[in-house]
Amino acid sequence: MYETVIMNSEEIYFNLIDKERNIYEPAQLYHQNREAVENYLNNMRSPGESEGVLSIEGDMVICNKNGKKFTKQNNVLDFIKATDSKPEDKEWERLNVQFMNYHKSLSPYTLLNSAPINNYLALRSGMGAIKDKIVVDIGAGTGHAWCSFFQYPETIDYYLVDPNLRLLHDQFVRIYPKLTQLKLKHIMAYAEELPFKNNFADVVMSLSSIDHFKDYKAFFAEAFRILKPGGTLFVSSHLDIPAHAEDVTSTSQKLFSDSFFERLSRYLYYKKSKVGHDDHTYHFTSLEPFETGMKEKGFIVEKGEIFKRYFYVLAKKPL
Repeated sequence: MYETVIMNSEEIYFNLIDKERNIYEPAQLYHQNREAVENYLNNMRSPGESEGVLSIEGDMVICNKNGKKFTKQNNVLDFIKATDSKPEDKEWERLNVQFMNYHKSLSPYTLLNSAPINNYLALRSGMGAIKDKIVVDIGAGTGHAWCSFFQYPETIDYYLVDPNLRLLHDQFVRIYPKLTQLKLKHIMAYAEELPFKNNFADVVMSLSSIDHFKDYKAFFAEAFRILKPGGTLFVSSHLDIPAHAEDVTSTSQKLFSDSFFERLSRYLYYKKSKVGHDDHTYHFTSLEPFETGMKEKGFIVEKGEIFKRYFYVLAKKPL
C-alpha cells in the first residue's frame, strides 16, 4: 500500500545527499530499527489477562491461557487485530489508512512548529533529562520522541505503543540520526488494555494523544498497574481553550502570511486523501479531569502546568 524502506542507516543518508526536499511533497516512510520481539516478550502479557505465558510460533504470538493468537510482522507485535477478527477490524483498517495518509502529509513546517512545545515540556518537567529508565510511550506514533524529547536516548529502554502503524517520516530521519540506529520495541495496542506485566515500567508517558483515547481513566488504571512503585506517569497535550490575545492569528494574517501555501497544500492533501480534521474523542478545557482521574486510580499528582493552549501533568505511583 505504501512504499516503505527497511532501515540501513548508511544507505538512507547516502541517498538523501543532494536530494532536495520540497516542503509540500508527501513523505517517504521508513521502517524503524526495531528490536526482535523474542528479546522482550517475557515482559508482555495478553491484554486483559492477569496470567498467561506468551510464546512465538512462526509469525504468531500465542497466549497459552486463552489461546489467542497475535501477529508479528517486521518485528511489530500486534495486539489489535487478533486472528479471530471481528467486524470492527474493518473500521480499524480504514482508520489506519486514514492515519497513514495524515502522517504522510506532515511537512517540515509541522515539525518545526511542534519542536518548541516538546523542548519546553522536556526542560520544564525535567523529563527530558532522565537516564537508565524503562519508558512506555502510549500513542507514540512514529516513536520519534525517543530522540526528539529525551537527551540521552541510548540509556532508555523504549517501548513504542500505538494502535496504528505509523512509520518513520523522512523529516525525522534527516534531523534525528539516532532514530535509524537505536532499536525500539514496537507494539500495536490500546491505551486501555496495555499488554505489559505488572510493575514493569519506570515511566509511562503520553504526548499529544490522550484526547484520542477511548477511556482516559482506564488508561490511568493501566498505567498504575504496569508502573513500578515510585514510577512516573507523564501526560501532555493541548486544551480546547481560547488562545491568548497576543497569540491569535487573524484570517487576514493567515491569508497573507508566509505559511499560507503550506496551509493550502495541507488542506488539499487532506481532502484528496480523505483525512479527517477532528478525530478527538475528548475536548479537555482544564487540568481537573487529569488530576482527579489520576488520584482516583491511586497516583500522587506532583506537577501540573498550563502554558498557552498546552499542558502537562506529572504524577507518581506511591512506593
